[in-house]
Amino acid sequence: MKSLFTLLFAVSISTLSTFGQEIGADLVSRYVWRGTQFGDSAHIQPGISYTTGDLEIGAWGSFALSGNDGGSELDLYISYDLGFASLTLTNYTFPGDASASIIPDDFFAVEGYELSTGFDLGPVGLTVGYFTETEDLYIETGFSLGNLDIAIGGGNEVYTLDGDFAVCNVSLGTSKEIKITEDYSLPIFGSFVYNPDTTDAFLVLGTSF
Repeated sequence: MKSLFTLLFAVSISTLSTFGQEIGADLVSRYVWRGTQFGDSAHIQPGISYTTGDLEIGAWGSFALSGNDGGSELDLYISYDLGFASLTLTNYTFPGDASASIIPDDFFAVEGYELSTGFDLGPVGLTVGYFTETEDLYIETGFSLGNLDIAIGGGNEVYTLDGDFAVCNVSLGTSKEIKITEDYSLPIFGSFVYNPDTTDAFLVLGTSF
């Protein structure tokens, strides 16, 4: 898997003679992913991506603003849009966190790979992610009711206390823009997240720039 990711990344770079690029970041009060909080402080979450045709490669990170917080993350990914669905290969790392059980502290490590797909079934979106070595499966469905975005996800192994498949993520989110000047509005978003498996609840507020 290491050589496959390296080859795909090299091929992708070589095809980017004509490409689009995006760069941005979110600032969030807490980093909560699939019903689990990482770290105990606010996080900055930068991302950069390059696209050519239906192919996208990029990097995304989540870095704690507290120097004593070990919940930081850095991911590399390759994604391809098939039209009816997307296919993504992601390499997850947690820099400086030796306690990470499924995501090792080095790049291109086999245990850090997740294959995922996302597609829409009418107004309902479906995402499926599978870690290739540890066999952790996560399935999430999402839909909107007016300005309210709803997501319900379940997983097994690392996602639940006993390792059996169970719902571990129920999220209710919304967003708005706050007008700062005549030409600039600040986008903010918030979500309430509940994990039925652990009975943990989180309230996250963030902004994008």
